[in-house]
Amino acid sequence: MFTTTPSTIEKIEQGAPIAQPVTMSETKQTETIPKAALFVYSEEAAGLVTPIKENPYGVKVTAVTHEAFFAEPDKHLPTIEHVVVSGSLKTIKMVVELALDYHFSIGIVPSKKQKNLRASFDLPLEVDQAIKTALTNPDTEIDLIRCNDKILLFRGNIGNMPLLDAPSNKTKLKTALEALTRTRRLRHKGFTFTTGSNQPVTTAASGCMIIQQQEKSLASKLIEQNSSCTDGMISLIIAAPLSIVSYVRFIGESLRQDFSLDKLTSTIGYLKAETLRIESTEPMPMFIDGEEATSTPVQCEVLSAAVRIKTGDNLHKQKLQTAVPAEITKIRNLPQGKEIIKAQKKKIPLFSYASEERFRDLFIALKGDAAIDPIYIILMLLSTLLATVGLYLNSSSVVIGAMLLAPLMSPIVSLAMGLLRGDSTLAFRSFRKIVVGVGIALAAAALISLTVPYKPVTAEMQARLNPSLLDLAVAVIAGIAGAYTKSYKEILQSLAGVSIAVALVPPLAVAGIGLGRLDLIFAGQAFLLFSTNLIGITLAAAYTFRIIGFSAAVRNKRGVALIGITMALIAIPLFLSYKQIISKAELEKSWRTERFLVNDKYLIVKEANLTDLKNRKVLYVNLLARDQLNRYDLAEFKRKIQRNFDKKLIVRVNITYIP
Repeated sequence: MFTTTPSTIEKIEQGAPIAQPVTMSETKQTETIPKAALFVYSEEAAGLVTPIKENPYGVKVTAVTHEAFFAEPDKHLPTIEHVVVSGSLKTIKMVVELALDYHFSIGIVPSKKQKNLRASFDLPLEVDQAIKTALTNPDTEIDLIRCNDKILLFRGNIGNMPLLDAPSNKTKLKTALEALTRTRRLRHKGFTFTTGSNQPVTTAASGCMIIQQQEKSLASKLIEQNSSCTDGMISLIIAAPLSIVSYVRFIGESLRQDFSLDKLTSTIGYLKAETLRIESTEPMPMFIDGEEATSTPVQCEVLSAAVRIKTGDNLHKQKLQTAVPAEITKIRNLPQGKEIIKAQKKKIPLFSYASEERFRDLFIALKGDAAIDPIYIILMLLSTLLATVGLYLNSSSVVIGAMLLAPLMSPIVSLAMGLLRGDSTLAFRSFRKIVVGVGIALAAAALISLTVPYKPVTAEMQARLNPSLLDLAVAVIAGIAGAYTKSYKEILQSLAGVSIAVALVPPLAVAGIGLGRLDLIFAGQAFLLFSTNLIGITLAAAYTFRIIGFSAAVRNKRGVALIGITMALIAIPLFLSYKQIISKAELEKSWRTERFLVNDKYLIVKEANLTDLKNRKVLYVNLLARDQLNRYDLAEFKRKIQRNFDKKLIVRVNITYIP
């Protein structure tokens, strides 16, 4: 229903003088106000007849119902220069069709329900202001777009346009939340877009939208720097979210203040042309101005400055600063080549597919990483020798240098890709290269251990003898980082940092030292750490490649499952080791500042450190005492400590006497 505000109407009925609403010079105002006009209205707009006919602007208005008008248009139009219309979109479009032949200007008084129409032509909400705009505002020459000969006033949709087809009266946050709920409905179809001068654009998309003029909507804001309703061009937005992740990222970008076509990182394509043909692999309906009007294929053309409409002031000013009438093609974010076939699935994947260029470059690099060459053998030998010497010297800087030299990370990442894609050749060559490298490391470290007469167990060695779940976490994170780094050439130099973080060669060197000492437990603990790193990196890297789009699925599920089972088995001793670390930390903490009464003498444990040495536990204790302690006192102290342990404990005590 149409309602009127009391301001102007009541003044007319009471016969009170009305001040002329002047917004420009008197001369220009007279030029824009027609002397006579025809008011075409539908039944629900009948309440507007009196206020329009009794308008305060000196316009003589003749009112006629839309049925009578369209029954005999020739009876009314030959002498009419301006028509005001209020009714359904169908009625308004029929008036626009007649304006093409009779060249009259148009004023529109929208109902409160016609929000898109009001926003598109910048029309006021209040009825008296809308009447004033329809009668007195300057004419704006508007382009008219036809799609299969159907008039498009503000928007045309094909398929699903998440977020961009949201009503303009909702807040950004509410619109974004509603767009998230539509994720499960996203489907890609094959499209071909043909413009007048460019080659056809073939791609896959969830939908497309022609925007003529719709202020305050996300769609119009997206292209406002490139498009206008007075530039003689058709603007088409193409939505192609290749994954749920890219779709969510697009929603996040839409909340920013600088939301525009040039700022988008993915998902959206844009075409601007004088003519446009839209074809799809299967017929799809096209909704024009919110109503289903036709279906693909759709032929669109624009009639430049075809009709004169009295729009709002802002839209009229826009004509003076209109976008450049030049064709634009922005399709770098749309699926191309083989990506088109991948994109046409029942549902969009959680993560995007990698482009053909990235896929090709990565596989060339990974195949090179899987090949055994002299450089690999020399680097493995040198890094192991350096790591072994660094371990004996107890020098962390030398050990870090060995990590930088070690070339083991690359074949492990190649193995992950071979398992993921079921490439048996790549997987076998990578595994063979790893085995050769491990053999070189163990043999070199064992040989040095046999030749070194002094065989200490340094802190650097002990640090690799008790792997726990924390080491597995490091391996998984390193695997993710390694795969991600390998996937992008611009950050490939970061792979050295990943190698330092995961430390593959030092555990192998410690295991080799254990073999040289004929201490299988020593060697086994260190090799467990290396195995943890190997399995964790392989599994994490495989799934990282899957996530960033290098495989539509895990093809070698048996191989990946075997890796997963091995990780689960390895996790058992790692968990037990982790529990021991926790228990040790709690025990050491509980003994700090603990008082022991030994033979009527008080002893204070200032510091306690529990370590493993050749499968035996050694406790280093710093004691504070006031009284002189003898060997009987220390023996009693040891018995008290031993009660906390199942196995026999070696206790090393350092005593500090205090006054």
